[in-house]
Order: sequence, then C-alpha cells, then structure tokens
Amino acid sequence: MSAPTSHRDNLGTNLLEVRDLTVNFETVDRIVEVLKDVSIRVGREEVVGVVGESGSGKSTLAQTVIGVLDTPPARITKGTVGFEGKEILQRSDKKINFRGKGINMIFQEPLTSLNPVYSVHDQMEEAVNIGEPKMEKKEKETVIRKSLREVMIRDVEGVLNVYPHQLSGGMRQRVSIAMVLVQKPKLLILDEPTTGLDLIVQRKIISLILNLKKEILSSILLITHDLEVAAYMCDRVYVMYAGRVVESGNMKEVLQRPLHPYTTMLKNSVPEGYAKEGSLKVSSGAPPDLRHLPSGCAFHPRCQSAKDECRSKIPELKAKKDGREVACWLYE
Repeated sequence: MSAPTSHRDNLGTNLLEVRDLTVNFETVDRIVEVLKDVSIRVGREEVVGVVGESGSGKSTLAQTVIGVLDTPPARITKGTVGFEGKEILQRSDKKINFRGKGINMIFQEPLTSLNPVYSVHDQMEEAVNIGEPKMEKKEKETVIRKSLREVMIRDVEGVLNVYPHQLSGGMRQRVSIAMVLVQKPKLLILDEPTTGLDLIVQRKIISLILNLKKEILSSILLITHDLEVAAYMCDRVYVMYAGRVVESGNMKEVLQRPLHPYTTMLKNSVPEGYAKEGSLKVSSGAPPDLRHLPSGCAFHPRCQSAKDECRSKIPELKAKKDGREVACWLYE
C-alpha cells in the first residue's frame, strides 16, 4: 500500500504525523483489527506519550512507525506516516532512509535490538559509526565507554567484551539504550524503556534521555503503561484502548481532568502513597479480546457510566474547544 499522492510529501510541519492508521493481523481462521483509525502527531522538540494497558495497540503503533512490523501476519490497510514532511509508510521508491539519525527506537525487549553473534563492543562501535562515521578510532572508544557509564554500567570493560546472552535483562536494556543515544536521533521512540530496571536506575535513565533531548533538540514518542513516567516526561498524551485513541490532550490537563472514563480508571489505579488515600482503587475487568470485541464502545463492559448508546454505537474521536480530544458518548 502506498500513500495518496496528495499526502505523500505534504504532511504538515510536525516532525511525525500519523493519520488514520489501521492495521490488521491475519491468522489462519480470522482477521483481527489491532489498530483502527489511529492519528497522532509529534512536534519538534516535543515529548508525546501513548499510554494504555497491555493489548491496547501501543507497541504495534511504534513498530509500524519505525517500519519493523512483520508483514505478514500484519497488514496495513489504511493510513499514512509522515516524517519531516515525507511519507515513509511502505514507500515504494525506498529512497528515504529515516532510521538511525532520523528515527530510532528503544525496544521493550532488548534482545530484539541486540545481535546475539556480535560482542557488545562491536555493536556499540557500529552504533557510533552510524551517528559519526568519520570519527577517529580513539575518540570513538572514548564515546563508547562514556555512553555505557552514563547508563550506570560500572564494569564497562567487562560488558564490552561479552555477548548479549551473557548479560542480565537489565544490563541488556542499558546497553540497548546506550546504543541508541550515541546515534542522537531526531525522533526517539521509547517502548517501555525502563522495563527490568530498578527504580534508581529508571530515574537516572529517564533524566539522561531528557538531557539528551535538550542537547540535540530531538523529539520523543514514549510508549508506556506507567502514568507516572508519562506525567514526568511528556508534554502531551494519547490514551489508547482496544486499538483506538480514546482521549488526547496536554499531559497535565489530562491527569488533572480526565474526560474518558478509561483515563479516569488508569489515573485512579496509580497508588498515591499516602495512608489517608485509603485502599488502592483496583481497575475492574480486563482489556477485551481483540478477536471478540464487544458491540459499541469497547470499554462499556468496564464503564460505570455506560448507557444504551454506549452498548450499540462506537463513539468517534472528536475535538473539544480546549484542544482536547475524546471518544465518549458522555460528551455528545
């Protein structure tokens, strides 16, 4: 599938612009719609979050943007993805190389991005070559070691001389982060970047990423289920449920005044840490099976405010006067 000619090279001033993205997964006996009409944008020097429970389509969205989605079984049936004003979604001429210093991604599972047959040193050296191909050998070695120390790896020499399978999951994640950061991409996609890391290292890694953003004036697309991490990092946020965006807006406003009942549920599920707050409000129900979505709004079986219309019709994502977006019949 190629984008319409009218959209191919005129996708607005945003660094990243995804429009009406629909992705299906085809199995032997059925077709499962994983993303449905998803539209997001990331401005220059902006940090944007995509939040939601597991199975909401967040990682599929990120993999589609960077072009690593397996097709088949996945099939992109509709939509465009624009980067720096150019269409990059399955572009037929293949002339735009947008990875590396353009868009780069830190995956949730570090073994996804590490080559098992090359040492950590060889892979770090390759990453530096992508970012600075003309850098001299001595300076390159300095950059490699500095980047590993910045992600709180103490035994740098020991890590450089081993293979990924010889490291723990947390250490592999740190190496993956260091490999991406030395390339200094214009858009950095983070898919649950602190998975497997303890709280102290999490905070250090997040601060490192935000400092790098300031240094190279890059943008970040954060994929996470953790509202606390999103609140700390993001300027704006998109809330996804069952493959659709159900709410979007300024991060602070969404947290202070969530519009969609699902966003309210996510917010209430975060422990406040104070005894006076009482018992933790555990989320009711579970995300739906995408193979058997309920009729109407997919959230209505878990929603305490559901009405008849919610059970029969799917609400559209509509803009509010304050710049917020929400897909909910409560605001019709």
